[in-house]
Amino acid sequence: TLAFDNEDPGVPHNVALRDSGGAEVWKGTIFNGVETRVYEVPPLPAGDYMFVCTVHPNMTGTATLQ
Repeated sequence: TLAFDNEDPGVPHNVALRDSGGAEVWKGTIFNGVETRVYEVPPLPAGDYMFVCTVHPNMTGTATLQ
């Protein structure tokens, strides 16, 4: 599971995971803040994944799955 905390009142966000090649491997639904959404992400291979808000593509980071 992945808990995503959107703390921006009335602003839509989501999170998508991309593999090392940039391919999207999972995407959560977009929702307005303030809210926390718990996503059920299917099992993915261990490694580093880029995460991005598909509404605001400048909002990125890295998630490490073990």
